[in-house]
Amino acid sequence: MTVSTADRQLISAEAGPPSPASQKRRGWRVLAVTSIGLLLMAVAVLAVARRVPDFYRERTSALGAPTPAVEQAARRLVSDVSALHAAFIREGAWEAAFTEDDINAWLAVDLPRNHRRLLPDILSEPRVRLSPRQVQGGVRIGRGVFSLVAVVAAEVELRDPNQLGITVVEARIGSLRLPYGLILGEIRQRFDRLGMVTSIRRLDGRSVLVVYIPSTHESGGMTHWLESLAITDGGLAVAGHTRPGRPPLMATSSSP
Repeated sequence: MTVSTADRQLISAEAGPPSPASQKRRGWRVLAVTSIGLLLMAVAVLAVARRVPDFYRERTSALGAPTPAVEQAARRLVSDVSALHAAFIREGAWEAAFTEDDINAWLAVDLPRNHRRLLPDILSEPRVRLSPRQVQGGVRIGRGVFSLVAVVAAEVELRDPNQLGITVVEARIGSLRLPYGLILGEIRQRFDRLGMVTSIRRLDGRSVLVVYIPSTHESGGMTHWLESLAITDGGLAVAGHTRPGRPPLMATSSSP
């Protein structure tokens, strides 16, 4: 038996509009489905953001406790930096080499112990990885189960004496990618606060931060030139010269 169009219209008219209770139940179902969808999306995003890079996991687990070997490595970095500074302020050639292991030992031991204010309270456990022409750094944001790991990698080269070129090649929290331009701007601000002249250029289709290192010390009398920078697997080496600069201007008094 078939139902005609007129019969269907009659049945629909007799049924009338949905009751308020029916509309309310439908609204709750839509809200529940939407909430579940948003919750699943948030869980998926959190799972992606909580991914910890292998290099960071390896370097934090290896330096979990301040063993005598780690303490010695941290002290060795301090000694090497002190020796470089002593040579840097004297006339003549200077050079220094640092290992990734010593740097990470200092970050794990000396930084939180003696230089806690260098990092905001929300950041902890910074670590680095050195590879040819590249520096990769990771840091933990937050505490405990709510913490995430942010990673930034940059190519660093000496373009000319006292002129660095920095290009961000990776920036993410977990597996979530961060805008490279934003990270490069943050790095630029750090150098600007140190009194260095910076500019961002577009070279070979990439944004490059160019940092001009001042050659003359505030006290005058000497100029310092960084002439070599080598970043290799697990190591970093620098070399340069300190040369006599122009003598400071002497005030002259005129006779009465």
